[in-house]
Amino acid sequence: MEQIKTDILIIGTGGAGLFAALHAKQANPDLHVTLAVKGLVGKCGCTRMVQGGYNVALAAGDSVERHFMDTIVGGKWLPNQELAWRLCETAVERINELENEVGCFFDRNADGSLHQKAFAGQSFDRTVHKSDLTGIEIINRLMEKVWAADVNKLEEHRAIKLVRSADRSGIAGAVLIDMRSGVYRYVAAKAVMLATGAGPTMYRYHTPSGDKTCDGLNMALDLGLGLRDMEMVQFHPTGLLGGPDTRMTGTVLEEGLRGAGGYLLNGDKERFMFNYHDAGERATRDIVSRGIYQEMRDGRTTPMGGVYISMAHLGADHVAKSFPGMVKRCKDCGFDLAGGLVEVVPT
Repeated sequence: MEQIKTDILIIGTGGAGLFAALHAKQANPDLHVTLAVKGLVGKCGCTRMVQGGYNVALAAGDSVERHFMDTIVGGKWLPNQELAWRLCETAVERINELENEVGCFFDRNADGSLHQKAFAGQSFDRTVHKSDLTGIEIINRLMEKVWAADVNKLEEHRAIKLVRSADRSGIAGAVLIDMRSGVYRYVAAKAVMLATGAGPTMYRYHTPSGDKTCDGLNMALDLGLGLRDMEMVQFHPTGLLGGPDTRMTGTVLEEGLRGAGGYLLNGDKERFMFNYHDAGERATRDIVSRGIYQEMRDGRTTPMGGVYISMAHLGADHVAKSFPGMVKRCKDCGFDLAGGLVEVVPT
């Protein structure tokens, strides 16, 4: 078996993995850092697929405390509050790093400040974005930084097993398969980081790319490490329901559509979300997903078995300008998001 030695092995190259590699090199430029990914760096995984944006408390009238409370209340008081506070508090630092160091260019207001749009479940408009293609902006800039850094890259390599150290006190590395040649490679590392995400592709309707297959969770479990909150699978309420003739089914139609005032209609073309929550379509994702599922169970569905999202009342030109990526994506599948009805399902 071929063997590679490195200081830090990072498995996964979404936003977390690429940031980890950059931060490691910043902390110590002499470190030998290796990235391993099933696809191509910056071209696979979920970060690239993000449309909506990044929530951060920046504007006058907003605060980290308010962001934190939205997070806790939206999570039905289940989140780990220390982690939730850290998430909200460091979001300010992270968005500044993305702009000023990584080179991301987000949409701005006329006065030069960052534009923050409405998302469901928020008490304040705090979503920083790049049109409706935010993930592509973030991952492209991170990818450029990684390619410029002295980081070793094992592309099209699938990690299959974490290897314990000889004294079983820690992890000594990981075994990977070169997916092109079938060659097994053992990467010996002083530290191994799993940035592999999860794997909701076991569901009929799912959003992530097909390479998300729980590999990291499986390797951790196989090693005897504990997994927690495995029941906490998030369903996005509005995944495109495209029918059997397209593989686009499940593609997220982002939160900003409902934040901007989009309507959800059942098969009878009636708004229904106010039957389930006072916030209507701007309730949190879990509430909206359950509302849609209830309409589906009660038989009030569209021809393909979901519900409709309608944006036409906001003006077709306005929708096309505000959400160009999604309008084009829907048009490619034969649907008119700006001026018609598009069938969606929780994904």
